[in-house]
This record gives sequence, structure tokens and C-alpha cells, in this order.
Amino acid sequence: MHSTLCLFAKKQLTQHLRRGLLGGTRAKYFYPIKEPKLTLPSPPKLKTEKVKETVPWNTQATYKQALKGLYGGKHIQFGNKISEFGNKSRRTWKPNVQKVKLYSEALNERITIKSTPAALKYIDRKGGLDRYIMSMKDNELGKKMYDLKYKIKSKLADLDRERLAKPGVTMNGGEREIDVSQVEQ
Repeated sequence: MHSTLCLFAKKQLTQHLRRGLLGGTRAKYFYPIKEPKLTLPSPPKLKTEKVKETVPWNTQATYKQALKGLYGGKHIQFGNKISEFGNKSRRTWKPNVQKVKLYSEALNERITIKSTPAALKYIDRKGGLDRYIMSMKDNELGKKMYDLKYKIKSKLADLDRERLAKPGVTMNGGEREIDVSQVEQ
């Protein structure tokens, strides 16, 4: 029984004797000597600091579904279900999520949003969807609501520019003044 390695050995002189798997004197095979490869040392690696790309909207919430709508701080709650015999088993209470169509005054359209009744209550208190979303911080919103907030913000900025572009309208301290001389002409 010969090893297939000895068939491919080119030089008998560079082979050495090595015992086989059986370890006895009968099972001796010839294996080629592996010569070390000459390699050049690799240049030292330059440490480049990785800059984390941060997004202004929230990406890691405790309740990830809340990133897709307006949940008003509601999350899944956990507890025990206790039978009449005292057996306890884990259970969850999920928030009451509804698909609602809310009107945006700035965009002049109805927008379908996933929302909880608690968030709808806050929206009514603020005076509408636009005011509620504009009052929220960017890191409290998910990507969809963040995009909606900045769509509303840009639309409001465009409306303000249009109002200021009209002749005779100036802005002083947040109040509008109309130049009476231009109106009478």
C-alpha cells in the first residue's frame, strides 16, 4: 500500500522518512519536504478611522414597528397571564395601531399613516398633523415620518417665500405690514 503523495514526489533526495498512520515499521511512506516559501513582508497597515454615518431619524427603537408611524410613545408591554389555578404564562399587550387618513394643511392632501389613539389625541391637542410633526424632534421619528416632516417644512418655506414676494408686504418681528402708499395707487 503506497501513498499517492509518493507517486508525485519528483526528487528522491528531498524526501524524508515518516511513519504512516499505523505507526509500525511496515507502514513507512515517503512524503515530500515542504520548503518554506519566500515572501516579502507586507507593508504596515495604515489605520483609517471609520466615520459612522449617522442619520437624523431614529433607526434603533425598542419597538421597531413604531418607526413606521406615529405611535405617541406606545410600545409592547409584557406580563403574566394567570389562570384560575395559579398557572402563570407570559403574554404581551400590543398597542392599538390603526391606519388613519390625516389631512395635511401644508401639502393640501390626505395622508395615510399608522397611528395609535394616543398619538391622535396629541395631534388634536397640537392643532393638526403639520403642527404635531413639526414639534417632534428628528430622532423621535422614523424614516417615513422624517421624510414627511421635511416635505411639510419645505412646502411651508415655499409658501412663506411666495407671500414675501408680493409687493408691499414686509416682515418685521413676525408681523406683516402693508405699505399703504402702494395699495392706494
